[in-house]
Amino acid sequence: MSDPALIALDWGTTNVRAALLDSHGAVLEERRGESGVGQFNTQQFEQQFETLTQGWPKVSAIAAGMIGSKQGWVEAPYLGVPCSTNQLSQSLVSFQNNGRDVTIVPGLKLDNGVRYDVMRGEETQLAGFLAHNKGFSGTVIMPGTHSKWVMLENEHIVDFRTYMTGEFFDAVSEHTILRHSVSDQSGPDTIFDQKVKELSGATGSIEGELFGLRARHLLEGCGEGRLRQELSALLIMAELRAGVLDGFALQKNVVVIGTDTLTVFYETALAALGHDSKRFKGTTLVWPALLNLAVKAKLIEGQAA
Repeated sequence: MSDPALIALDWGTTNVRAALLDSHGAVLEERRGESGVGQFNTQQFEQQFETLTQGWPKVSAIAAGMIGSKQGWVEAPYLGVPCSTNQLSQSLVSFQNNGRDVTIVPGLKLDNGVRYDVMRGEETQLAGFLAHNKGFSGTVIMPGTHSKWVMLENEHIVDFRTYMTGEFFDAVSEHTILRHSVSDQSGPDTIFDQKVKELSGATGSIEGELFGLRARHLLEGCGEGRLRQELSALLIMAELRAGVLDGFALQKNVVVIGTDTLTVFYETALAALGHDSKRFKGTTLVWPALLNLAVKAKLIEGQAA
């Protein structure tokens, strides 16, 4: 067994993952728990950390995600873009917890007097992607509750924008009249594929089409599963159109980072617009990113990617 070198934590709003890594990034052990962000006080965060790391050696720990928010354990202030992963590693926030060094990765902000935006957690996934995709420039789409579009240039994060597609989907499907017309979600099927192709040349808004789903359910008896696929297509294609209009270029091979469940929807929608895409599972990028940031910040010895 390799010697433990670092404890890495992916600490989100709801859940937290902890991994004990060796100096090469191999996962020696992984554990999961409840996050507590927005509910825990400082002592409770300390207790949760001790529970997650019980029996692990007193090596340094580094955490990313909402744990660094105002509602988290210790706030790691937002770092402005443009920034590189080197700048990210130079802006880590460190403190002591029961004799152990704990470090938190800051989020990123856009605050140029015209547009305002923030991210926390996605920057670490981007750092993991860039560590193994040197010289990449282009747009990265990160689907989720709050979908992020990120512009990368020469390994710098230069711009990003958030689209509330996932949250809007949940609100529309669960808290509007459409809750009576759509079923539980599944992966994209032929209905989704057909709908995104139909929408690929559309330029108008989707508001009128949304209620049309309800009307078709009442008048034509369209199935709830079919209508949920069409709702997904409407919202995702609206996001893709908005991203392009906001100046994010879609290169030939678009990078999509997120869960397998969500990225396959975007892959299908992008294909309807004539774009190939390469999908990455976001959670697999976090441990390599945190190890690389820890090495760059000289929290542990090693060779940074």
